[in-house]
Amino acid sequence: MKTNKSWIVLIVLAVMGFSTMAHAEWHFGIGTGLFFLNAEGTEGFHSIVLDRAVELDLDMDPDDFSDVTDTAFGLGGYATDGTWLIKYSIGVLKLEDSASTTLSNPPATIIAKLDYDITAGEVIVGYPVLSNDSFTLRAEGGVRYIRHDINLGVTANSTFRNRNIDESWTDFLVGLSLAVPLAEKWSWDSQVNAGFGGSDGTYGAQTGVTWQFYKRWSTTLYGNYTAIEYENSSKGQSDWYLYDVDEYGVGLSVLYNW
Repeated sequence: MKTNKSWIVLIVLAVMGFSTMAHAEWHFGIGTGLFFLNAEGTEGFHSIVLDRAVELDLDMDPDDFSDVTDTAFGLGGYATDGTWLIKYSIGVLKLEDSASTTLSNPPATIIAKLDYDITAGEVIVGYPVLSNDSFTLRAEGGVRYIRHDINLGVTANSTFRNRNIDESWTDFLVGLSLAVPLAEKWSWDSQVNAGFGGSDGTYGAQTGVTWQFYKRWSTTLYGNYTAIEYENSSKGQSDWYLYDVDEYGVGLSVLYNW
């Protein structure tokens, strides 16, 4: 029900933006790129094998993610009339890993296989609260959706047990963005936001430099940091899930603008 209400708010915001500026000239951009992800924090769930809560320390760098990544895809873009600014993005990350070990006492061969699918998307609408030739400061609001679909299978001496965790949450976002033109084809753009609703709190910051390198094409080198705290149910319950992780890294995107 939270998700449905969030998307209703999103549609209202988008319609308000387009209807109030229906006669303005709109410009758009769409593109993709690379992001080198790091993740540090704690992830927890109830183990059906051990029949107790398990908390794992998560510390992965881009090389670690590269080793276990099966599929990674991201798409983002914007629409603006010079006043209103609508930004959107969606990303999918599919991780796969397996491991095996042999125990001597008691004798056992254990094989574990992990499939971990992450889907994330957000839409943000911004409006200038302060603007001049040197910079534009916008107040922003929107929604962010995140889903974790985890499937863990463990085989011990031909006995197979499986656990699936499928958790999703939607946060309402509020924040500020700052755009500073540096030269004719260069700009510096930053944003900060906070999200609440489905999670226990998410906080994000991003900053980057954009260069229009050829006619309608531009590229952005940026850094991004997001702190996520989400917990479902209570520790000790069978459906308990904890994701208290800082995600950060650097990225390079390329957009087509028109």
